[in-house]
Amino acid sequence: MALYKLTAKGNYGDMPKGYEIQVPSASTSAPSSSETAAVIKQLGFNSQAQSYGSSGNWDVKKIS
Repeated sequence: MALYKLTAKGNYGDMPKGYEIQVPSASTSAPSSSETAAVIKQLGFNSQAQSYGSSGNWDVKKIS
């Protein structure tokens, strides 16, 4: 399983621009939007922030 660091490219709901999250994923290219949204939800951000799960909304860097 891969681990990715995602950095928000903009303000997403109550999540500020530049916020970083780590997302574990079964994918080798980028985490799926549902995997990202699940992490955002777990961190307590609102539903608007959770709707930005697509990898195109983030700067994605593979950590491991």
